[in-house]
Amino acid sequence: MQKLSRVFEKKLFWWVLVLSVFIPLYPKFPLLNVQGTYVAIRLEDFLIAFVVFWWVIAKLPKLKSFLSENITKAILLFWGIGALSLFSGIFLTSTVTPHLGIFHYLRRVETMILFLVAMTAFESRKQVKIWLLTMFAVTVAIVLYGFGQQYLNFPVISTTNREFSKGLILFLSPEARVNSTFAGHYDLAVYLAFFLTVLVGFFFTRITSIQRFMLAVTGVLSFILLALTAARVSFVSAIFGIASVFFMTGRKKFIFALAGITLLAFVISPDLRHRTVATLTVNIIGGGGAKYVPPPQKPGSTNKFSIENAATGVATPSGVPIDIVPGEPLNTTELGVYRSFGIRFNEEWPRAIRAFTKNPFLGTGYSSLTIATDNDYLRALGEVGLLGSMSLVLVFFIIIKKMWNFLIKAERWFSIILISGLFAGLLTVFIAQTFIDVLESSKIAQLLWLALGVSFATMKLEERNG
Repeated sequence: MQKLSRVFEKKLFWWVLVLSVFIPLYPKFPLLNVQGTYVAIRLEDFLIAFVVFWWVIAKLPKLKSFLSENITKAILLFWGIGALSLFSGIFLTSTVTPHLGIFHYLRRVETMILFLVAMTAFESRKQVKIWLLTMFAVTVAIVLYGFGQQYLNFPVISTTNREFSKGLILFLSPEARVNSTFAGHYDLAVYLAFFLTVLVGFFFTRITSIQRFMLAVTGVLSFILLALTAARVSFVSAIFGIASVFFMTGRKKFIFALAGITLLAFVISPDLRHRTVATLTVNIIGGGGAKYVPPPQKPGSTNKFSIENAATGVATPSGVPIDIVPGEPLNTTELGVYRSFGIRFNEEWPRAIRAFTKNPFLGTGYSSLTIATDNDYLRALGEVGLLGSMSLVLVFFIIIKKMWNFLIKAERWFSIILISGLFAGLLTVFIAQTFIDVLESSKIAQLLWLALGVSFATMKLEERNG
């Protein structure tokens, strides 16, 4: 058995590399549908299952020492509380449809187990460098394809609604935002924010002029593409993440250059600029442009207000959406921003809070909050309660603490830059999670846990080899 495990162990790194390429680049084509949701089982789910099976055989002889690690115990604790919450949601609070709850629970296990796989798959610094170069190449491909969608009419695969999620081949309309190989512009924006933060530190290391030029071009293009997504929270998180890398690596003066590039991004992307201004003026200040004032309604109308019920002969502004209600902004950008925040503040976030108050310790179970909450912190509280949320906090606390302690003592420049980038990249995720379900977006969650697993593997190699 040990000989077989060793054979599997030698190939495990290459399977992690396959996942690192396949997950971000393969579109979200559905393979098997799940009744009651348009979230489908896809090809990468089977690939991940195969790699996990391979990993189990490879690491079976070392199972005892593996289970003794604090991070492994914390992850198993989170899974255990999640299973208990799921049981409670199905049999006690009756807030979960069994097959949907199990599906959502297994998806969480699937994404997080990649951390354990990556943590144990690397046997040398050379392999870590190969992974980093691979992710750089993947990022280049994602950026180029994104610009192809924007300017060359490359196809789009999206899962932003039930119809699109059937695997339809689409093309960007003038108002649509770029997705690249991801299934939505928010997912692409989080990816770019995270890996921009990881890669930017290497620009100042001992590399050749050609390598530095390639990093610079990729970084600038990635930042522009991030701006074209017009995903404001991810854009802000990227700025904080990159600034954190500059601060941790002693390159504080480049924060001023970052501010200049940020202003340039607002010039290049009018959509980002207009949405950011609308967020400040409409959602925060409460002002903005003209609001819709309804025309008189038809006498005796019993329906709620609508333009169709307006009295005949009354003029209404051209281009006004038929579903607009009194008091909403007339400007389409302001209207979109207003409704986006309103859905979160009035529907999704209160739903999560109600779920938490219904069962503060265990929540109402996975899938009970439907597809979106657009806030991972409230989602965790609503779905798995205080116990599940605190166990997830424990997982991240162990990761952050190990990274921080490592950076204090580390001496090798490569490891310092990589762990600093991943540490700051985690900061971008924490910021993005305030308005996006990052840990529930399969591509992003899978890549995030893989990258964090690589960080643990890197730190273990340094501690072992000195």
